Amino acid sequence: MNLLIIILAITILAVRIWKYQTITHFFSQVSPPLPDEIGQDNDNIQISILQPILSGDPTLWSCLSGNLEMVTSYQCEFLWLVDTDDEIGIAGCQELINSYPDRHIRLLTLPPPPDKISPKTYKLIEGLKQSQGEYITVLDDDTILPDWAFEQSLPKIDQPEIGVTFGLPYYLNFSNLWSSLLAAVVNGNSLLTYIPYTYLIKPITLNGMFFVIKKEILAQINGFSGLENTLVDDHAIAMRFREYNYQLKQSPVCHGISTQVDNITHYLNIINRWFIFPQASIMRLGNFQDLLIFYTIVLFPTCFPLLIFLYTLIFPSIYTLTYSLIYFSFSYWMLAQFNQNYLNQATPNQKIILLIIVQILLPINIILSLLSPKKINWRGHIMEIKKDGTFTFIQRRNQNQD
Repeated sequence: MNLLIIILAITILAVRIWKYQTITHFFSQVSPPLPDEIGQDNDNIQISILQPILSGDPTLWSCLSGNLEMVTSYQCEFLWLVDTDDEIGIAGCQELINSYPDRHIRLLTLPPPPDKISPKTYKLIEGLKQSQGEYITVLDDDTILPDWAFEQSLPKIDQPEIGVTFGLPYYLNFSNLWSSLLAAVVNGNSLLTYIPYTYLIKPITLNGMFFVIKKEILAQINGFSGLENTLVDDHAIAMRFREYNYQLKQSPVCHGISTQVDNITHYLNIINRWFIFPQASIMRLGNFQDLLIFYTIVLFPTCFPLLIFLYTLIFPSIYTLTYSLIYFSFSYWMLAQFNQNYLNQATPNQKIILLIIVQILLPINIILSLLSPKKINWRGHIMEIKKDGTFTFIQRRNQNQD
């Protein structure tokens, strides 16, 4: 038994070190373009940025304005897709349009989608019809792109076999305890989740908060049509590309996200949504190799910090305490390096310890989501997800404003 524990302990530490090495290697292969290195022909290329917008988060307007101030050599048109009954959203967007007269922004108002139709996909389909750019970018309304994001993303889809490229998220909002805990979940796990497994297999899904596609390729695969009934839109889009034999490409663009979390109920609603979605998408993959990699490289390692903590607590000894100190010290140092080198120092130094605490608690969140009803609350929309990935509205936000 002791030998098995030793082997397991060495394996757990080795996996963490291997993940660190893959991430540092990934970023060592790229560097942000310098302004004098950017081609002059970029200003002849237009990018249509589709942003489904839903009011409700107080940081929404700073996120939208942040993208309008993004530095890029490409021409960009912003298509803001807002519900006709979202009066606050329409008014806020119009105010920003007036504040940035030099930006090409089109405000498109759409009626609320029918039942069992994804609000986001519904908007993307209409936005795509109205778009004029050679490239299509899907950008969530809480996402802020860094300068030169497109200069790093677009070259990734120049290869004929690549269908879509996507970014790496990190959270910016540490304004209160619950916002900080939510940010810690992402900032402590995003790079560890998205990058290492791609060293073993090609990406199996994408980050739906920000991705870029050639419009001509999107036309070949029938755009977003036919995906309206699936709430987990990022995975559905990824599967659409893979069905047409296009590969997904992870880009090195790390982009900020801002979400204001008011209280523990709000926090648990968001966490529950995040872990319900994989149950309706990735965990239902039919490909054995993909499932094996997902479970062994992505899902199971999330349990390691909790297992180490509990084992040390139950069987304290000089050996377990030393091992825990080594493991968690390395984890702290690793996450601090990621924060400084790749995530724009989004996590305040004094709160990096939260990244470790959240990693210990994360398996509990996953178990609770597995046991909880498959219902989510998205800024007032309450929806129930079915086993096949489809969903139905239980209550719309105009019936019950949060």
